[in-house]
Amino acid sequence: MYDHNQTLVPDSFLALHVRHGRPLLERKEMEARYESAELLAEQIAAVVASVAADDAAGQREALRAVKASLLVDVLSEREPEAAWVVTRAAEICQWAPPDL
Repeated sequence: MYDHNQTLVPDSFLALHVRHGRPLLERKEMEARYESAELLAEQIAAVVASVAADDAAGQREALRAVKASLLVDVLSEREPEAAWVVTRAAEICQWAPPDL
């Protein structure tokens, strides 16, 4: 049954938590993790957006530093989610996807 309150989790995030076509997390946990990751990406984008639009090297370095920090502090056991957050932050800033 469809729940009108369900969060629409993008395929790119769902793919992190699916093996052999089956989800590894319950729907509520998946939604909660996605919502946290999206909020984190938005906050990161607000900070790294200060890097000049024409400074691709600076953008890459900022995103690498953010990912390294996430892996140490916030998402230490969730490397794929850390990469997703950094990629999403780049997307929000309208930057090229990072090489992670």
